[in-house]
Amino acid sequence: MHTTSSDVHTPRQADDLAALRQLNHGFIRGVATADAAWFERHLSDDFLNSNPDGTMSDRAAFLRQVGRPPSISGLDVEDVRIRLFGDAAIIHGRTTYTCADGRRGAGRYTDVWARVDGQWLCAAADVTRC
Repeated sequence: MHTTSSDVHTPRQADDLAALRQLNHGFIRGVATADAAWFERHLSDDFLNSNPDGTMSDRAAFLRQVGRPPSISGLDVEDVRIRLFGDAAIIHGRTTYTCADGRRGAGRYTDVWARVDGQWLCAAADVTRC
């Protein structure tokens, strides 16, 4: 069974959706502000990121990457969809931003979250750019 923010059935699911919305906001804010410390606290030990260029980054490489000053500004997110599957969740969203040269950019992301010892941790992310 999957649950989206418009399809809540239990108080626990409502709490999980609220927590995941907040984590999604933190993820986006962390990228926009190069807040590697936020990611230190919220990524699983075996986290993997699929980058827009087709490469893969493990947790350590992602932390180094996200800790650098961003090459984009005005990062915003829309069309966020959260699906719950018990102790796992998938978050999809669309991003818009301004590139360093002033061009507008957009992309999509999919993040996979898992409840580990009672805490939601991001286990995987996939980022595409248009």
